[in-house]
Amino acid sequence: MAKTDSPALLAPGMHLLTLQDLEAVAVTPFPGAPRRAELFQGLLLWVGALRAHGLTGTLWIDGSFLTEKECPGDIDCVLWNAAWVDPSAATPEAQHQVAKLLDKASAEALYNLDFYMEHPTPAQVFHREAYWRGILGFCHDRITAKGFAEITL
Repeated sequence: MAKTDSPALLAPGMHLLTLQDLEAVAVTPFPGAPRRAELFQGLLLWVGALRAHGLTGTLWIDGSFLTEKECPGDIDCVLWNAAWVDPSAATPEAQHQVAKLLDKASAEALYNLDFYMEHPTPAQVFHREAYWRGILGFCHDRITAKGFAEITL
């Protein structure tokens, strides 16, 4: 049996947002939904930790968090091309800490993220982006288009 989707919060397509924009779309309009605020706080902590270690990248956000569902289970996200701003900051200890942040199981357990990471070669970019646009850009019925967010770290 296919999952049903709640109405999307974003029009079809990719939307370039800041974290503050994401909060305004997915948290603020739901004052009676504390789970949304909790999920967003987890995302902020995770992004803050990545930035504190000097990582950059592009984050695609989707899932029930970007629908009208009152109590989403997690935030679906794909991190593209994570990289050190300053490669000299990639000390063994920092690499260890970042590896924990980028571990799928840890991201789920600690930050409530359904997390995926992409670092395609130039020859793979088109196909990997097309794959994720297909996953993130459509409802579970695979027919109805919906929107997702892109956030630069």
